[in-house]
Amino acid sequence: MKKSRFYYIYIALAALTVISCGCKKTPVFVQEQGEVLTYEVSKADFCNPERGYYTQYTKKFANGNVPSPISASAIKSKRSENQTITLSMFYLTDFMEGDISEAALNVIGESLKAHRTAGSKAIVRFAYKDSYDESSAPFDPAVDIVLRHIEQLKPLLQEYSDIIMLFQAGFIGSWGEWAFTTHFTITDDASYAPRKQVVDALLDALPKDRQVALRTATYKRRMYGMTLADTITAQTAFNGSDLSRLGGHNDCFISSSNDVGTYSGNTDRIQWKHETEYTLMGGETCSGDATYCNCTHSIEELEAYHWTYQNRNYHSGTFTEWLKGGCMDENSIRLGYRLVLKQAAFNSDFTAGSSLTVKYSIENVGFSALSNPRGLEFILKDNESGALTVYKSETDPRRWAAGKESVNTETITLPEELVAGKRYSLYMNLPDGRESLHDNPLYSVRLANEGLWSEKTGYNKICEFIAK
Repeated sequence: MKKSRFYYIYIALAALTVISCGCKKTPVFVQEQGEVLTYEVSKADFCNPERGYYTQYTKKFANGNVPSPISASAIKSKRSENQTITLSMFYLTDFMEGDISEAALNVIGESLKAHRTAGSKAIVRFAYKDSYDESSAPFDPAVDIVLRHIEQLKPLLQEYSDIIMLFQAGFIGSWGEWAFTTHFTITDDASYAPRKQVVDALLDALPKDRQVALRTATYKRRMYGMTLADTITAQTAFNGSDLSRLGGHNDCFISSSNDVGTYSGNTDRIQWKHETEYTLMGGETCSGDATYCNCTHSIEELEAYHWTYQNRNYHSGTFTEWLKGGCMDENSIRLGYRLVLKQAAFNSDFTAGSSLTVKYSIENVGFSALSNPRGLEFILKDNESGALTVYKSETDPRRWAAGKESVNTETITLPEELVAGKRYSLYMNLPDGRESLHDNPLYSVRLANEGLWSEKTGYNKICEFIAK
C-alpha cells in the first residue's frame, strides 16, 4: 500500500479496481457496500462564497459629489483575509427631491460590476442620511420618490443580481435602518403601508431567487399580517413567495438584552430562530459589553440565529471579547455554512455503461445553511485525456442544515467511452446557481476536508478508480 500525506490508495482485489482520496485513515473494503472512504477534516480558515466577514464600502452622492466606483482591486485584496463579500452602501442624498442622475447610476453599476471581476458578492443597501441629529433631517424622501428610485435601480439590480448575495431593505431612515425616519413614521397598523410599498417594490426589482432583509422581525409580521403560524418551514422555504424571500439583519447583535431594540419580545426571537434556517442572517455588533458578547453567549446566539455574515470592523469591543475568550477562530470559520465530507461508499464494477452508486454523508458544522441557489454536480475526469463528463444532481445543497449530517445517494451512469485499465477521478462540484458564474471557481464551494480542493477548477476530488 502506498501512502502520501493526503492520498491513500487501496487495491481491492475483489473488484480489481483502485480507489484513492484524501482520507482520514486507510479505506475499509466492505463486500456488501463496496469501497468506503473516510475523509480527513480540515481545520483551516479559507475563502468560500456567500459567507464570512465583510468589509463595508460606502459611496455618498452628496453636495454634488460623484464618487469613484468601488474598485475591483480593493474588493479582491480582501480575499487574503478570507473575505468574499462586501456591504456596498450607497447614500442618495442629492436625489431626495428627484431622479438619481445618470452619473450616479453609472457609479453604482460599476461598483456592482467590480464584484464580478474580484470574484466576490455584495450585500447591498441604499440610504439617504447617515446621522440621526435633527439638523440632518429630513432623513428620507417621500414614498413616491423612494419608489421612483427603486424603479430606476431595477435594471442594475437585474443585470448584476448574480453577484448580489442579499439586498438589505434600506432607503427608510438614517443609515437605511428604518429608524429616525421623516416620511415613514409608524402610528398604527395602517401606517406600515408605505414601508410595505417599498419592500414590495424591492421584491419586484430583484429576481425571485434573491432575498430582501428587514431590520426586525416585527416589520415582517406587521407589514404582511403574519403570525408565527406563517413562519417559513422546510415545505415553504425557497418557493419564491414574498414571505420566503424576506429575511432579516441585526445591526446590534449580542449587544444588550434586546439587541438595542431589535427584539420587541420573545415572538421576534422565535420567528428569527426558525426563519433563519432558510434565510440569510447577519449584520454587525454595536457594543463590547461582555455580558452579551462573551464567547459562550456569542456562540449560542450565532448558532440560534444561523449567522452567515458579520462586519469585521464593527464593533471592536466584541472582537476583543472573542479574542480574550478564545473563540475568534471558531467564529470565523463557522460563519455561514461549513461542509465536511465525512464518508462515501462506492458501488460499481467500474465498467463502461454500468452504474456507479455513491452514498455519501455531509456534515454542516457552520452556523447556517446555504440560502441562495447552488448546484451540485459529480464530474468524472479521464486522467489521461482530461475529458470531463458532468452529472447534475437533483439534491438541493440548501437543505444541508446547520449542525446536521445529511446522507445522500447518487447514481451515475458511467460513459460508454470508459476504457478498461484507464484511471479516472470523480469530483464533487458545488457551483454558483447562476449560469454567468457557474464556471468561475471563485464562486464554487470548497469542502472543509484536507486534500480534496482544486483552486484551479473549484472541484473537490472524492475518489479515483481504474476502469475494468
